[in-house]
Amino acid sequence: MRDLVDRYGWALQFVDGDRVRSPWAYTVGLVRYGLPEFVVTGWEPERAGSLLNDTAHGVACHDERWEPGQQFRLADDTRVEVVELSRPDVHLTTAALLFPEERLRALQLVWSDGRRRWPWSARFNDRRGGQPVLGPRSARGTYRKPSRS
Repeated sequence: MRDLVDRYGWALQFVDGDRVRSPWAYTVGLVRYGLPEFVVTGWEPERAGSLLNDTAHGVACHDERWEPGQQFRLADDTRVEVVELSRPDVHLTTAALLFPEERLRALQLVWSDGRRRWPWSARFNDRRGGQPVLGPRSARGTYRKPSRS
């Protein structure tokens, strides 16, 4: 993993789901540049990896900045809201172990279901769940494009 981070600037860690837990994925290595890591829960690796790589590229290469409460839309019209993780060291163990000297911060990219409902809605995903949210929702919750520093 460290070799991938050294070569490309970041890597992706995938965690398989099972009958009880949803799959999830996160970036590893952005913390070296003083940037937050990003997390997606409940999506298969290909889709999660695409969103994570696009987001990591934006922050690492184009100075995009995301804050809790910001929302955006994907090309397929899925809405995404940024949520800050309460305990990133607990959920992003690979990043925490590889970079123990860095202050780890992480943002979850929380997605809406096909009916534009969020996981904090009781009717999200027709009550099937599937997307753990790893931090509190920001009160802001507004659509904004990423800011540039």
